[in-house]
Amino acid sequence: MDVFLLRHAEAEEQRPGRPDGERELTDRGHERARRAAEWLAAQGMQVEAIISSPLIRAVQTAQPVAEALGMAIVTDKRLAGMRLTAESVREMAREYQVGESVLLVGHEPDLGDLIQELTRGQVEVKKAALALVSCGRVSAGDGMLRWLVPSKLQAG
Repeated sequence: MDVFLLRHAEAEEQRPGRPDGERELTDRGHERARRAAEWLAAQGMQVEAIISSPLIRAVQTAQPVAEALGMAIVTDKRLAGMRLTAESVREMAREYQVGESVLLVGHEPDLGDLIQELTRGQVEVKKAALALVSCGRVSAGDGMLRWLVPSKLQAG
C-alpha cells in the first residue's frame, strides 16, 4: 500500500479560550495547501481515499487536494494528534475499503512517528510537507520512504 502523508499547513496561533481544534489556516497556510494540491495533481497521484484529522486546520489543508483530485474527504479522530500507528492505518484502510493507496492529512509528531515506525528512519514532517511511504503489509519496519517534499519545493 502507498501511504501518502500531508501535514496541515500553517495555522493561526493558539489563543486563550479558543480550543486548539478550531485553529484555522492563515492566508499563507491556504496558499501552501493549494500548492500542495497542485503539486500532487501534477504528479498524477491517485488515491482511493483522503482521510483527514477532524481539526479545522487539517480539513482546510485537505480541501484543495480533494478538489484537485475530484474526491471527498473523510475525517477520522485517529488522525487528530493521537498516537498514529501502523495498526491504526491498517484499521482505517479496512474501514474505508482502501487497498492500494491512501492520503492521510494530520499533525506532527504523529506523521513523523508513523514514518519512523514504518521505515525505521527518523524524519520531521514540516508544515504542508508531503511524504510517500510504500509498504507491503503496513507494519513496523515494512515501509520505504519514497519521497519527502517540503512545501518550498512544491512551487511551480
